[in-house]
Amino acid sequence: MLSPKDRADLEERISKIVVSKGFYFIDLEERMEKGAHIISVVVHREPSVTIGDCEKLTRAILPLLESFPWYGDNDHLEVTSPGLDRVLKREWEYEIFKGRVIDISFDRDGKSQTIRAKLVGRENENVVIEYEGNYFRIPFDQVRKAKLVFDEGGKEHGKKQKRSHRKGT
Repeated sequence: MLSPKDRADLEERISKIVVSKGFYFIDLEERMEKGAHIISVVVHREPSVTIGDCEKLTRAILPLLESFPWYGDNDHLEVTSPGLDRVLKREWEYEIFKGRVIDISFDRDGKSQTIRAKLVGRENENVVIEYEGNYFRIPFDQVRKAKLVFDEGGKEHGKKQKRSHRKGT
């Protein structure tokens, strides 16, 4: 796993590549899987991210990774879309995914409440949602969890797409 400094540097450099290709950089995730170090780059673009998009970004990011001395045979790059049920982790994600349906859990009057609502966006220090035809502002510090939901109407985005590359293959 990367040190916090190396991770921050990598995130910044990958973000520049992703944005230069016309995508939003959403996240950099790391995990160990069967002894391999997986670096997963999460990207977004409307109306959706295709497998071809993931392949294009993999080809653009891989030379950067291969330039680092720590990147070796057990390292694996994965470029992926956020998927239908992504947990929103950063405040700016509420702007990127506005218009989408979310499940949002938050504290209200000392109790936890979860509702399904349309994400309108963010405003100052608040998440703005539309619920049953009314608009509500929920302070970010009261949000416990917010997660994208597939719109049962069928007009939402497709399945999570990803493209992987293991060094040496």
